[in-house]
Amino acid sequence: MSNWDYTDDGRIARNLQNGRFLKGHVPHNRGKKWSEWMDGRKIKKVRRIGLKNLEGKGRMDLGGWNARKVVALREDGKPFVFSSAAAAARTTGLIGRNIIRCCQGKCKHCGKFRWFYWESDEWVKIAREHEQI
Repeated sequence: MSNWDYTDDGRIARNLQNGRFLKGHVPHNRGKKWSEWMDGRKIKKVRRIGLKNLEGKGRMDLGGWNARKVVALREDGKPFVFSSAAAAARTTGLIGRNIIRCCQGKCKHCGKFRWFYWESDEWVKIAREHEQI
């Protein structure tokens, strides 16, 4: 146990199994600004990482910081490109987690589409095969 688990008068402030605060106990940083409880260097690091992740990623509300482009291939080989799996799920009405599973190679199809990450070469090969036929 750490010092954060106890209050000033020595009582236990957290549930020892799941780490949540017990009723009536308030976390030390509740309602305070970062600058009041976090080290200045850490604040700069968190902001720098956040800004780095935002660069060139498009709108934050559509895919998040770590959004990866996904490609959906129809049975005829026609590709559809989406900015993220979440955006693809909203557009197609499918479940985003299933799209990600297909991109990772855990399953082949989701909603009659084959899904791939934009960076992979597999979808390019399949699309070219269908062009030649």
